[in-house]
Amino acid sequence: MLAAIGGISLKRWYHGPELFWRARQALLQARGDPLCLQADVFLHQGLYFSLSVWHDAEAMLTFAHSGPHRRVVQAVSRLAEVNEFHHFPCIAVPSREQALQVWEQRIEAAE
Repeated sequence: MLAAIGGISLKRWYHGPELFWRARQALLQARGDPLCLQADVFLHQGLYFSLSVWHDAEAMLTFAHSGPHRRVVQAVSRLAEVNEFHHFPCIAVPSREQALQVWEQRIEAAE
């Protein structure tokens, strides 16, 4: 399994409705994919996070380059600041707390 976690913050408050609409479409796309084991979005310390867990890298990449997810990625640079996305292997679906811990450790290592 492969997990992906990342956070973004809005560039301007008024970008919220468009970004949230686009993100919801991508979330529904992920949740509808039989190779997606979990997909969630949540707020943590002022950042909007997405967390998804995939059967394998091929499934995640297929999702990432298709449909609503591809369109939100194309729009995100206009709407938000990206605050790092990380992928990591896992043997079970991680909790939000576990995924955030991995994310924070990778941020600290990059600094």
